[in-house]
Amino acid sequence: MKTSLFRICMVLALILVISPTVLRAQGKGNLEGVWNITVTVTDCQTGAPIRTVHALQLFHQDGTFQETANTASRGISLGVWSPDGAKTYKANYWFYRYKPDGTFASLAKATNNIMLNHDGTLTTAGLIQDFDATGALISTGCVVHQGIRLASADQ
Repeated sequence: MKTSLFRICMVLALILVISPTVLRAQGKGNLEGVWNITVTVTDCQTGAPIRTVHALQLFHQDGTFQETANTASRGISLGVWSPDGAKTYKANYWFYRYKPDGTFASLAKATNNIMLNHDGTLTTAGLIQDFDATGALISTGCVVHQGIRLASADQ
C-alpha cells in the first residue's frame, strides 16, 4: 500500500514538473510575441487599398495587446486577444486619433480576425470604428494586416 501511494505521489509530482514545459512547447506556434505589421486600410465595399501604415504589435501571454504605429496622428493601441480555433485568434483594441494640431479627433476600436500561416507569418482582416467625444459612431473602415514575427517568448 505504501509503495502504491508513493508511486502515485511520484507520478503527480512528475506531471506538475513536466506540465509547464509541455505547455510552453505547445505554445511555440501561437501568437505571443512581437510582430512587424504592414497595415493596409481598404475600402470596405471594394477592397481597394486606401493607405498603408506600419506597426509593431505585442501579444502578451496573459491575453493583453499593445501596438504602436508609424504615424503621429494616432496614439498607442491597448487591448486584448484570445484564441479562436486552430491557428486563429481574435483581437480587440482601442487607440486615439488626433487632428493635425494634436487635438482629439476620435477613439478608434479595432476588431481583428487573425490567422497564423504555415510559413510563420500572420494575416488579419479587421474593422475599425471611430467614435467622437460623445461616443457616437462617426466612421467605419476595413484593414488587412500582413505580419512577420520579430521575437517570441522562446527567443
